[in-house]
Amino acid sequence: MRVIRPIRSLTSSAVTVAAVIFAALATNALRAEVRVHGQAGDVRVEAHDATVAEILAALGERFALRYRGATGGDGVTATFEGPLRRVVGRVLDRYNYVIETRGDRLEVIVLGAASSDAVLAPMYAPTTRPAKNVRRTD
Repeated sequence: MRVIRPIRSLTSSAVTVAAVIFAALATNALRAEVRVHGQAGDVRVEAHDATVAEILAALGERFALRYRGATGGDGVTATFEGPLRRVVGRVLDRYNYVIETRGDRLEVIVLGAASSDAVLAPMYAPTTRPAKNVRRTD
């Protein structure tokens, strides 16, 4: 036996679900805030419960900055100050990333979350000296 429900009850259910989803999205959007001030040499970013992606997007709207890669959805509440490149580095403190300068543009590639298990390679090679006495056996 097939049960036929009135369209009115289906429509009201769909409207209720849509209202709940919209309210959740609006609440999250109202909570997050990013303010960017200054020039590239002296930037001030004020973030209140904003994701790293929202902060990078705000910097990209104001400066010649592009980013790609995944960042987490945790909210950040902080103030960052300094040259643009340093501010980006502080925003991405919990991530592995690469910053490439292309003229006056910054290209930021987020590789993923930083790990405490990462092994750091030495930044320099140890000094080597030639041997004083070389003995050859032919």
